[in-house]
Amino acid sequence: MTGAHDITGRTAADWAAGLPRALDGSCAAYRWAVGHGGEFTCAEAAAALGLTPEQGERTIANLLAFRMIRQTNEGRYLPIEPDVAMNTVLPLAELEVLERQAELYRLREELRNASEQFCENRSGSSGWGVVQDVVTVRALLREAAANASSEVLAIQPGGPRSTHELREAEERDRRMLARGVRMRVLYQHTARFDSNTREHAAKLIGEGAEFRTAEALFDRLIIFDRATAFVPARGEGPGAATVVRDLALVSFLHSCFEHAWISAKEFDTRRVVPHVISDDLKDEIVTMLVAGAKDDAIARRLGLSVRTCRKHIGRLMQRFGATSRFQLGYAVREMQQDES
Repeated sequence: MTGAHDITGRTAADWAAGLPRALDGSCAAYRWAVGHGGEFTCAEAAAALGLTPEQGERTIANLLAFRMIRQTNEGRYLPIEPDVAMNTVLPLAELEVLERQAELYRLREELRNASEQFCENRSGSSGWGVVQDVVTVRALLREAAANASSEVLAIQPGGPRSTHELREAEERDRRMLARGVRMRVLYQHTARFDSNTREHAAKLIGEGAEFRTAEALFDRLIIFDRATAFVPARGEGPGAATVVRDLALVSFLHSCFEHAWISAKEFDTRRVVPHVISDDLKDEIVTMLVAGAKDDAIARRLGLSVRTCRKHIGRLMQRFGATSRFQLGYAVREMQQDES
């Protein structure tokens, strides 16, 4: 952008950049010139205003640039009606502002198109793509949340979330709920033990969200309007995500959520869960032990710490009178056969 020019060759950008500072320092000099009632020299103006010669020269230069004084044939100066400045300087400055606004609009459109192209290239013909940069993932999530119009589904496995995550999610989710977007969220049972999570869920439930918990969940999942899904991109680095836009894949993920939602239990945030594991968590631990799963795998699947998981396994062994994992598995199989 070349900008508008006046007859002196100065661009409108020059005027716009100089207006605030120049007028602040020159109004007093202009008022003195008007009151002086005739021609004056730079030295006379500087002496009357208490300026140094250098300051006097800069002030005169500013007044000339803003068309507030003119120079006579004898090298002296006379004040000019300010309407001259208003009719010449300000239109140039206003034009520059309009040009810059137009340039910003064009830049915004170009960046939006570039963002769409980036997402399309990431997705490719398969309808999905991996985004490795966590900052970009968060930006895409914010954009999807801002554009959501009907429904958002979320699975948050792994127990309680951090205070920072809850605060960020609360602000975003409240804006969606205020627009009438239906929101359903699945946590694991262990999230019930965390006071911050209960408080977070209670606030959003009060604004229309629905929360349930289950003993075990598959990986993290967020679906917006049955059109876009976000799932972790394992092996691609921390925070990486796979963005799915293929409608068939999103529909499949949606059905997985519905299956987990039906069997989950309503999150009653008013009650503090006693510090004992629920029967369905016990059943899941037993099932995984019988299948030969290790302690860390069981803990990860149920959103427990390994230490807590081992405590529950110890209680189960006491309950069945088992002295080893092998005996526990055998006792459980015997019980299941008897019940069948």
